[in-house]
Amino acid sequence: MQAPEGDVTIVFTDLQGSTTLWETHPPAMKAAVDLHDKIIRRCYGEHSGYEITTEGDAFQLAFQHPIDALAFALKTQVELHKADWSPEILALDDASEKDGFRGFRVRMGLHHGRTKSRVHDVTRRTFYEGEAVDIAKAMEGICYGGQILTTVETWRAVSGISEQVLGSPQVMDCGEHELDIRQRNEKGPLSKRVVQLVPNELAFDYFAARGREEHPGSKHVRLKKESDVVGRKFAPLKSKNQICASFFDAPYANGKVTIIFIYTKGIDDLPTEIRKNNRQVLAKVVRSLLAQCNPHGYECQEENGSWMLAFGKMAKAVSFGLRLVESTARAPLEGDIDRSKIFKIGVHTGPFTSMGPHTVTGRADYFGPVVNRAARVASQCELGQVLIGIPLPSGETPCTPDFGSKIITKLVGIRKLKGLTVDMALFSCARAPR
Repeated sequence: MQAPEGDVTIVFTDLQGSTTLWETHPPAMKAAVDLHDKIIRRCYGEHSGYEITTEGDAFQLAFQHPIDALAFALKTQVELHKADWSPEILALDDASEKDGFRGFRVRMGLHHGRTKSRVHDVTRRTFYEGEAVDIAKAMEGICYGGQILTTVETWRAVSGISEQVLGSPQVMDCGEHELDIRQRNEKGPLSKRVVQLVPNELAFDYFAARGREEHPGSKHVRLKKESDVVGRKFAPLKSKNQICASFFDAPYANGKVTIIFIYTKGIDDLPTEIRKNNRQVLAKVVRSLLAQCNPHGYECQEENGSWMLAFGKMAKAVSFGLRLVESTARAPLEGDIDRSKIFKIGVHTGPFTSMGPHTVTGRADYFGPVVNRAARVASQCELGQVLIGIPLPSGETPCTPDFGSKIITKLVGIRKLKGLTVDMALFSCARAPR
């Protein structure tokens, strides 16, 4: 196998709890490590991988293309799970069969980027240097056993063909993290948005575990239980610093969520280039305000200035919406526009049927009437307005939401919105005069 050159995907692997495993059962560990090494070498051989070096039970590998590296990582996790581990190994805590794990739990971190390579004086193997190597090692450093982590840039390079080539792995957005390395230009800490991949057949099905089950013709509602679902599930990453929200921060308690839709309409008449620049400015404003929320507001998706956000409480969502409208007055926007009339912001709270990671972005994806209702409420907004929609059963009088003395809510009207089966009481929100 010829050593990859230039832009290379570097992979680091390591075995969770290896010291304890060796201390507990040395004879069984010798045979198990041999099996582990055989599986890794067979899998990287099938995906054009290059073995740079090993250190104990840890491998450092290189691939010319990220699709090969990710295919190797996913295939290896499956093969390790299916391997013929001895009863002595499976009896150990870090190799027992439970919750989608079985046998050795191997951490895998990878990143694709520019590298420099040269031949080692002793081993005569090609080895690599550069930021891409440092980042890949940092990815492995924050991994749990059985987990695959990569950077969002590496994932985006292959996400369009993942279904055909990688077998539709579960993708999860782990947020942006400060890594335990220094940038080579000494500008300060380096941060990367991290993506987790799990082979589909081993993944924990969040959609089956989170949300509410409603039975047609019955008032009985059952809250889904995560304990009913089996599969690989990992705790939030333990990095030096998490900079923005991850999938784990998306609200889901009690099967309810507050959804905000934001439509950027007040810049539509501007020239294309100015409109594009303004959208970038507004995106920074939205994300900055989300990060300032406590707890963080969650960005589900964004496309061409339209946003879907999630909050745990309606009061937090309304406060965010009002702050967003106010913040546009200070934003460095271009063109002749009314800064007070940039957004339409619709808010709705309700139960969701299911939620889990989006198949491509890995961000939290919600399903159920709450999503469509929030979008319909946003479509009813005037420019610069924050509007709440509250479903109104037939014959009932709308009750005005109370968010304290600093926010005024006013009934705009009761409307039957397109596609909805219930009337919606719409309330506008504004800051109370000081």
